Amino acid sequence: MGQDDNLNASIAHIMLCCVAGRGISRMHGRSFTDPGMHANFFIHGVLGFLHYQSGRFNNDFNAAYIVSYKATRYLALPCLMADLYRGNQNLSVIHLVSGLIPFTMALAGEENVQLGNLVIACNIISLCHYSIQNNREWGWYAAGAALFAYFLPPQMRGPKILYPLGLALMEYCAYRVFHIHYNTPTQ
Repeated sequence: MGQDDNLNASIAHIMLCCVAGRGISRMHGRSFTDPGMHANFFIHGVLGFLHYQSGRFNNDFNAAYIVSYKATRYLALPCLMADLYRGNQNLSVIHLVSGLIPFTMALAGEENVQLGNLVIACNIISLCHYSIQNNREWGWYAAGAALFAYFLPPQMRGPKILYPLGLALMEYCAYRVFHIHYNTPTQ
């Protein structure tokens, strides 16, 4: 790993922290799934920064970073979908379980990449369905950002910055799914 690659990856993870921090600061729900995606991305950003700068800190954050990476890959999108479908208990639980299965398998050392990709794709399709059903254009943008974040970086083995930047874009769009604009009355 070159020093420039590590610096660029660290900056990308800091950007992820900044975007996710805003998402966390705006959440006021009492559900554990509500800040799930945002907190997941924030923690991954912090651990990513520490991982890529571990030579300067004389600590090895590789194990924590790998767990965090698997959590962002398999748990973040199901947490978002569980939060979006919080009015429907069954769909909410299905989405959470869909992420827990590949995450648990990955932590146990039995990672099934095809199953994980299938779960991610199903959650993206569900996000598209939610966007159609509720007329949320930012849901479409979040789905596109998820496609970018989850499926493009693994194909490009080189840059380490695409994944955290893709997650930051997905976080920004997902935050906007919940955003409601109120028109101010004209006088």
